[in-house]
Amino acid sequence: MAHRWHYLPIGLVISGVLAVCAAAAANHAALGWWQALIYAGCAAAAGATLLFRRKLGLVEVELDQFRRRLAAEEDRLNEQRSQLEVLRRTVEDELQSQASRLDKREQALADRLVTYHEWMEFPQPTELSQPAAASDAELAALARKDRELQELLKAETKSLYDRILQNKYAPQGQVLLPVIRDDVLALVLRVARIYQPTIEQPLLEASLPRVLRGISRASLQLLVVLDELPVNIQGASLNTLYGYVRNAVSAWRMYKSAEPYWPYVNTAYYLGRFALGANPITLGAWWFVSSLGTRGAQAIAQHVINRQALELLSSLVRVIGYEVAGIYGGDIRHRDANWIYAAELTELVSQFPLSRDSLAHALREVGTLQLRSEYDRAFLYRCLAGRKSAHPEQYSPAKVLSMEERRAAATRLERFLEAFIHGKSADRVAQWKSAAEERLGVKLSVSLKVSPATVRDQIVDAVRSLASFLVSIKQLEPPEAVKLLAESTVLAQLPAEERPKLLEELAAGASYFFEHADLDPDGDLVEKYLDDLAALHAAVPPRGAGIEETLADVAAYLRRPPKKMHALAEKHYAARLAQRMIGDPARKIPPQVARAALDLLVDPAEPARLLLGPATLEWPDGGRPETVAGGELWLLGVDQRLILFAAAEQPQVIWRGTPRDVHAEQARQLLGSSCRLTGGQWQTNGRSQPLAIRLPAALMSSYAGQFRPLLEMLGNSPKH
Repeated sequence: MAHRWHYLPIGLVISGVLAVCAAAAANHAALGWWQALIYAGCAAAAGATLLFRRKLGLVEVELDQFRRRLAAEEDRLNEQRSQLEVLRRTVEDELQSQASRLDKREQALADRLVTYHEWMEFPQPTELSQPAAASDAELAALARKDRELQELLKAETKSLYDRILQNKYAPQGQVLLPVIRDDVLALVLRVARIYQPTIEQPLLEASLPRVLRGISRASLQLLVVLDELPVNIQGASLNTLYGYVRNAVSAWRMYKSAEPYWPYVNTAYYLGRFALGANPITLGAWWFVSSLGTRGAQAIAQHVINRQALELLSSLVRVIGYEVAGIYGGDIRHRDANWIYAAELTELVSQFPLSRDSLAHALREVGTLQLRSEYDRAFLYRCLAGRKSAHPEQYSPAKVLSMEERRAAATRLERFLEAFIHGKSADRVAQWKSAAEERLGVKLSVSLKVSPATVRDQIVDAVRSLASFLVSIKQLEPPEAVKLLAESTVLAQLPAEERPKLLEELAAGASYFFEHADLDPDGDLVEKYLDDLAALHAAVPPRGAGIEETLADVAAYLRRPPKKMHALAEKHYAARLAQRMIGDPARKIPPQVARAALDLLVDPAEPARLLLGPATLEWPDGGRPETVAGGELWLLGVDQRLILFAAAEQPQVIWRGTPRDVHAEQARQLLGSSCRLTGGQWQTNGRSQPLAIRLPAALMSSYAGQFRPLLEMLGNSPKH
C-alpha cells in the first residue's frame, strides 16, 4: 500500500506534545505523580498521529483509483463522441437526401390541396355504429320545411320577375346594389325563419364556416349557370347582365312559355342533319327552307336566349335559397328526390358488372339531373367512374321524400336496370332489389324473375303479413288474430287441407312486427291482400288515421296508388257499420263518421239503432257558442243510449241521453223540417251550454219517415 506523509499536521501535533511535556517537566515538583498522566496523554497523542497517517493513506488510494476510473470513462466518452460525430455526419447526409425528396412531394401535395378542400364539400361518411344525428320524426319535419321552401322560392321568383319588369333595380339606367342587397337579405331572412322560426338575428347566429362554405358553393353554382348560357355573357358587366335579364323578363310577359318553339328547333336540327348527308338537290331545298324561315329562326333563337335568361334568374333564387337553407336547415342538399335517385343509381351500377353502355348512360342520367349543388354532381361522377356507391342508405329516402317521389325514383331505376344493366343474374338482382325496396319503401317490379317464390309461397306470406298486422298494429293476441284470419280472402286461395296447419303455426307464434307481404306487383293476389287489410282494419279497433297512412304505404309498396287503399278502407267502414246497425241508415254516411261510430260501438253485442246527422247546436240568446274540437256532429243510438259525438280522428262525445230524459219535437222551417232534441247531459266544459240539438231532415222526405228510428227509440209514435 502506498503511503504519503502529511508533515504539517504531524508537526503541529508533535509540537503540541513537546510543549505539554516541557511544561510538565518544569513543574514536576508541583504536579507530583499527575505528570505521569500528562506524559501518558502525550504518548497517546503521538501514537494517534500514526493512526491518523494510516487512515489518510487509504482515502488517498481510493481517490487515486477514482481518478483512474474517471480517466478511463473520459476516454470511452471521447471514443463515443467521435462515433456520434461520424453518425451525425451520416444522418445529416441522409436528412439532406430526404429533404430533397420531401420538397418534391410537398409540391405534389400542394397541387392536390385544392382537391382535398373540394372533397370537404362532398357528403361526409356516416358511421353506422353511431346513433343517427336526426330521428325519423325530425327528418320528416325537415322534409315538410323543404317543401315550404320550394313554395317560397316559386313565389319569390315570380315576385322577382315583377320587380325587374318595374325596373326597380335600375330606374336611372344604373344598377342599384343597395336595393339588390336588401332584397337578397329579405330572402335570406324568410328562408332562415322556415327552419328556425324562433331565431331573432339569423345572420348573427349563423356558423361562420357554414356561411363561407355556402358562399363558395353558391359561387360555383352561379358559374355553372353562366357557362350554360347560349351567349357570351360571362365577361359582361353587371349593368349589361341586368339589361339582358330584364329584356328576357319582358319577353316572358309576351308568351307563357318557350316550350311551343322547341318542336320547330328540333325539326330544323334533324332536318339539317339529314340534309348534310343528302344529295345537292336536298341541300338546295334545305337552303330554300332556311331562307324562308330566317326571320322565324331569329325569333326562335331570341326566345331560346330569353328562356335561358329566365332560367338564370330562377337559378339565382334557388341558389340563394338552398344555401341559406343548408346553413339553417342542415343537409338540404341530400333531402332531394334527384339526389336520392342519383345515389340509388350509383348503388345499382356498383352491384353489377360495369360496361361502356351502362357507364355512359349512368353519366348521362346524372348530367341531366337538377341537383342542389354541383359538388354533388362531381361526387356522383367519381362514384360511377370508380364503380363505388354513394351509400343511399345514409339519407333515409322513406322519411324525406313523398310517396310519389319514391315511386318515380323506383320507376326510373326499373327502366335503367331493364335497358342498360348487364350481367343480371338472379342472385344479384334479388340482392339489389330487396335492399332498394327497403330503402325506398316501394315494391320494385323487374322483368327478370329473381324470386323462386311460387303462388303458394306468396299466399302464405300474405297470410303471415295479415297476422302480423293484427298482432302488431291492432294489439291482438295471436289466437285472437287467427280467428279473424279464418274468413280472409287470401287464406281462401290456399288449399283447404293446408289452412289448419298454417293457422295453428300463426296461433303459436305470429310476428309482433308488421311486415309487408312479398308479392308480385303484377299479380292479382295484391288486390285480395289489400282488400283483406282494409277489412281487418275496419273490423278491429283502433282505427286512427295514422293506421290508414300505414296501409297507404303498404299499397304504395306494392305499386298501387294510396288513394286506392283509402277507397277500400272507406268501403269496409260502410260495410262494417251496416253490419252493426239495425236496418239501413237514412243516408250515406261519410267515411270519417263511419270510422268514429265504429270506434264508439265497443261492445259487439250491442247493435246500433240509428245514426243521424250532421247535427247543429242551438245556443241561448247572447250566449257565445263554444267550439267543439273535431268534425261534424252526429247522433248515434245504441241500445237505450243516445250519443252525440264529433267525428274527429279520436271521436269526442259531447252529449249523452236516454229515452227517459230526452224529448224530441218537430221544428218546421221554410223548405223543410228538423228534429229538435232537448234534455240529456252535456259533456262540454264551457261556461254556456247549448239549449238543444237540431237534426235536419232531407228536403224531399217527411219528418216521420226521416226520424222514425229515433222516435221509436224515444217511445213517440211517428206521425206521417
